Amino acid sequence: MNWKRRARRGITLLGHAVGYDSLERPDGKHVRRLWFDPPDSVAIVARSGDELVLIEEYRPRLGERVLSCPAGRRDPRESYERAAKRELREETGYEAEHVELLETYYPTAGMRKRRAVVFADDLTPGAQRLEPDEFIEVRTVPVEDALDVVRSGTTCGWSLPPLLLAEEAGLL
Repeated sequence: MNWKRRARRGITLLGHAVGYDSLERPDGKHVRRLWFDPPDSVAIVARSGDELVLIEEYRPRLGERVLSCPAGRRDPRESYERAAKRELREETGYEAEHVELLETYYPTAGMRKRRAVVFADDLTPGAQRLEPDEFIEVRTVPVEDALDVVRSGTTCGWSLPPLLLAEEAGLL
């Protein structure tokens, strides 16, 4: 099946490209498809011995607190591994001696961004370095309970997919 891109229109809104593509479907009909280009991001599955380091944060769009893996944006010239170390340190205070890229994927088809899942271990605790608009509580849970604990509340793309990938890799 061949789709043909006829035109692309976009604007920059709050530093992110947003727009739509005009496409011709294989059946000859013309459609528009919305897209959004936020920065790439990283979710960190951080293991400290028999504990997993998670964060609890109020998510305004969901209207509730969510327990998830530490996560954040990747700067354009930064590797996913370096971004994971930085975000882990900022959000939790933990320094990771070892990080390993597990996967990169598109979290949704409507966003042209990639999300990486990075496993971190050999952790040393320290002080959080939160941005002024971040209000994050650090929580640790036993590794063997992590999936159940996360699934007992509201889950999001920062929690369940990273943990499942780490479990599949034999890291949980």
